[in-house]
Amino acid sequence: MSKSGRQQGELEALILDALWNSSGEPLTSQQILELVSPDGSLALTTILTVLSRLVDKELVTRKPGAGRSLLFSAAQTREAHTAGLMLRLVSGAENPALAFSHFADGLTPAQLEALRNSLT
Repeated sequence: MSKSGRQQGELEALILDALWNSSGEPLTSQQILELVSPDGSLALTTILTVLSRLVDKELVTRKPGAGRSLLFSAAQTREAHTAGLMLRLVSGAENPALAFSHFADGLTPAQLEALRNSLT
């Protein structure tokens, strides 16, 4: 994907997806690069810059790996991250109950059932 084709935050989302899909195993920046840019369109420096921003946002953790490498992991699960995003959106709503109502209208019957079960 070209630079002009990426929306702001899209590369962050791709990197987070790669980390969440790694089954909790930390990844090196090179492994992440191979996962998010299999066609080689992105540079390792780009991945490292985005990883640094995600660390600063406390969405990714960084620890030393073998030699000079660094290992990166998601700081929270995909579900916890999604819940945090939803809470921030609802907290900004003038009428949270109405926002929840519109949200629920968009759910499938199976999703509604899962939501009901999680609330009991």
